[in-house]
Amino acid sequence: MVRPIILWHTEAMQCSFILVESEVPENVGAAARALNTMGHTDLRLVRPRCDRNSEKAQVLAHGSQAILNAAPIYQHLSEALHDIDLACATTARHRYEKYHYISVQELPQRLWAKGESLQRVAFVFGGERSGLNRQDIDHCDLITTIPQGNPHPSLNLAQAVMVYSFMFSESQTGVHIKDQRLNCTPMPELEYASLKQSALRLMKRIGLAERSQKYATRSLALLGCEDLYLLHNIRACMDRTLDRLETRQTDHVDS
Repeated sequence: MVRPIILWHTEAMQCSFILVESEVPENVGAAARALNTMGHTDLRLVRPRCDRNSEKAQVLAHGSQAILNAAPIYQHLSEALHDIDLACATTARHRYEKYHYISVQELPQRLWAKGESLQRVAFVFGGERSGLNRQDIDHCDLITTIPQGNPHPSLNLAQAVMVYSFMFSESQTGVHIKDQRLNCTPMPELEYASLKQSALRLMKRIGLAERSQKYATRSLALLGCEDLYLLHNIRACMDRTLDRLETRQTDHVDS
């Protein structure tokens, strides 16, 4: 009989909240306030179109001005993601590209299932007018959305930030049941970001089309800890096999 154990939300995972091209100062201030009330502190701004120092932004921050004022500003989303293991793009509309859409209700379980391989996760929010553009979405690993009973009107930026900050607050610690059949021995430490990069290098090495590489990395973000570790072993085995074949080919040419 498999004896399940209770796993609590890992405290090692840190959450960052990134606002891209935000236009309404009140939303930026209210977003900082939402993070503060839920115990988060890492707010980042990318190409902001409003002044966070404006009176409207500062008033709506209400006790959270320290978070608002300390938020670094970047020109490119890739720069804001420099220390992020996994980035979650948020959207309120269906995109023309083929994506897996993860509900915010399902997202915590998806991320916590990766265990300690995830150290830092980012939630990326687009501007109030049109959301995230395709280029910014391509920098993210998952697309997540908030299910709505009525899609019009959608939640505004600050409300969306509040939902995600609440779902990933310490007070929302979840109870999960884990099957020990795949964990009878401890697994070596595995960093998600490192695995993603090594998988990308392998796909480029074997000549996989760039479009397929994107689909593969997005699917990678859906896997749990055991599957990630299995994929890591497969990737390492393939790299070693390719190394041997290339060495033989070189020796044959030299001879």
